[in-house]
Amino acid sequence: MEEAILLLSQNGQDRILGLTLLERLILYGRKAGLKKFWLYSEKTELLQQVLQKLRADRRFSPENLELAGLTPENFRMVFSQKDGRSPVLVLEDNLVLHPDFLAAVRADGQEQAEDMVQFCSNGSSSQHGSWSPGVFSVKRDKLGQLLPTLVRRRSISDSPAAADIPFSYRQVDIDSPFFTRVDSPETTRRAERQLLETGRKPTDGYITRVFFRPISLKLTSWLIKLGLTPNQISLVVLAVELLSVYLIFQGNYKSMALGGLLFLLSSVIDCCDGENARLTCRVSRFGTIFDISADAFLYVIFFTVLPIGLFRATANQLWLYTGAFGWLSMLSFYLQMIFYARRAGIGFNIVPIASEIEASINDPDFQTWADRLAARMAFIYRRDFFTVLACLLILVGAAKVLALMVAFFACLEAVYFGSWSRRQLKKKSSDRLQTA
Repeated sequence: MEEAILLLSQNGQDRILGLTLLERLILYGRKAGLKKFWLYSEKTELLQQVLQKLRADRRFSPENLELAGLTPENFRMVFSQKDGRSPVLVLEDNLVLHPDFLAAVRADGQEQAEDMVQFCSNGSSSQHGSWSPGVFSVKRDKLGQLLPTLVRRRSISDSPAAADIPFSYRQVDIDSPFFTRVDSPETTRRAERQLLETGRKPTDGYITRVFFRPISLKLTSWLIKLGLTPNQISLVVLAVELLSVYLIFQGNYKSMALGGLLFLLSSVIDCCDGENARLTCRVSRFGTIFDISADAFLYVIFFTVLPIGLFRATANQLWLYTGAFGWLSMLSFYLQMIFYARRAGIGFNIVPIASEIEASINDPDFQTWADRLAARMAFIYRRDFFTVLACLLILVGAAKVLALMVAFFACLEAVYFGSWSRRQLKKKSSDRLQTA
């Protein structure tokens, strides 16, 4: 199944979290592997307006996906030119689906034997076996009979019983968190809440999952409505972090306390660029690299400037030596991490490395006392944990303790990661050779 027909309506042009309902369906469909999208409408003017609007957006350009118009006058000719038994996906344009829903539908539709299959979410199929517009997979040679009926049924409430359908038919439940038809203010609000939850990441640490995300998701909803892009939000995060670094550099308690609070705030806002990218389908390689690189650079700068601020406040050169030692340790760690990420084939996506270290406790090749300790302590190197800890220590006047902890744990981190990464790369290489 590589093609989809979307039944156009005015409701499909309603906008939720930066995308119209139609735009989101198309982008989720492309992610699921659909290659061509037919926009069907009996109103030629509506069809032309929608096509023109979509083609003005780079995400819907011909090099990214194929769009075409479909009317009652030309759809028989278009679909009679191909295999009449191959299935085509038919969707209403006012649906909000979980991002994985269409991938599951496409996988099921590959082996379709019936003339028509209706896809529902988690037991939401009708108790009486009736069928109504939603998400269908239809054999091409039945489109001539079904398409006008599906369009007509959108405006009336009754549906024929399954027994009255003159061709083979079945209903399939897809295990999906949500499947919502947006046709009222209440369903619009519910759909927005459901979509916002998809902005989370499965790799979130406890602090991010419980404390940061509830705040950042609400903030993301507001920022999307303001029209900010993920890269623009990344620049806001960069500005906040640079301001926090400047305040830490001052050395006095009030400035450092405010700097610590801004450092914590930057971590919350930093969640928003990724959420925005996922919710508006603007994930890009440049954005990922910029976000990770900027974060790593600013962590090093923040924790290097911290002992400099303490030196300015105390005139004790011990803090300069502490800062230099911590800086060299952090530099060594990030260089090793970049080297490992490239050798392991994960490019610049260094986020999963902490999860790999945590998971290695279950690997028989990583069972030394150092491995067990590192697996249990990996969470302290997550951004959410150390930004909260840094802020709290600075606020209680323990910035000196923080500077010493950073230098010590940065050195420990660099030494252990050097050992772990060498063994992990050797194991991956051995596994590849055995597989070959």
